[in-house]
Amino acid sequence: MPDHSTIAPFPGSAIPHVGTYRRVLPVSLERMYENTLDWEHLPYVHASNFADIRCEEAGAWGWRAWTTDHRGHETLIELRLDKTCRRWITRNLEGRSKGAEIWTHAFPIAEQRVDIVVDFFVPDVAHEAREKVGLVYAGLYETLYDQDVAMMVERQRQLDRRVGGAIGTTPAESRVSLGPRAGLQFPCATQIGGREYIVAEVGGELVVYPAVCPHQSGPLATSELKNGIVVCPWHGYGFDVRTGDCTTGQSCRLSNLPELVETDGELTLVRP
Repeated sequence: MPDHSTIAPFPGSAIPHVGTYRRVLPVSLERMYENTLDWEHLPYVHASNFADIRCEEAGAWGWRAWTTDHRGHETLIELRLDKTCRRWITRNLEGRSKGAEIWTHAFPIAEQRVDIVVDFFVPDVAHEAREKVGLVYAGLYETLYDQDVAMMVERQRQLDRRVGGAIGTTPAESRVSLGPRAGLQFPCATQIGGREYIVAEVGGELVVYPAVCPHQSGPLATSELKNGIVVCPWHGYGFDVRTGDCTTGQSCRLSNLPELVETDGELTLVRP
């Protein structure tokens, strides 16, 4: 393992190295790369730090976007991913902390364990203040990764369920009885064909929608249903559960939903 305290952002650069944060995360390197390129989640998963984001450019190389904090301060951030070196470099190009760089190296140590080493380089910091500034950055990244881990672990769980064959339709699973409508409290969770759904009441009518977002399997089940609209807590994608349409403009929708049949007060979920 190299001595990360000696890393410099460019040959001959004078940007001071103010600190290092290190942590083992219970996720795969693939989920780390996915999370790194996912600029959309910042104002939602990290709502306490980011109020808004406007992406200028994004691709397999990384992304560049304007972020806004809750005080209205704007920062132009660029992230560049280098899979060959298993690292990504985040630079503040404009705004607060302009010139700061954050270098993250990822070292897979098991199938679902990655050792990350994050180095912070901040310009114009006096030598005696570097440790204090570094601790502030380390504290911020501790919080950010606490929030990211929950998302990455749930994303992996959903993918594993699909690969493991938990999701599918068998004749026995083509119909599921929910019981008497009068005995149910809405919204309620149910399953059919290995998939999870929510049954809810909107304007006196019952609707069924998936418990996970069709975008990247975010937990729609944890979001409050308001006026027939459910919003993914990971990326802010909104859906009208009555029609399945995406209300926030993205090219995805709730589709292939089961039918809810009521017969003599008994509710049955039927696969399409």
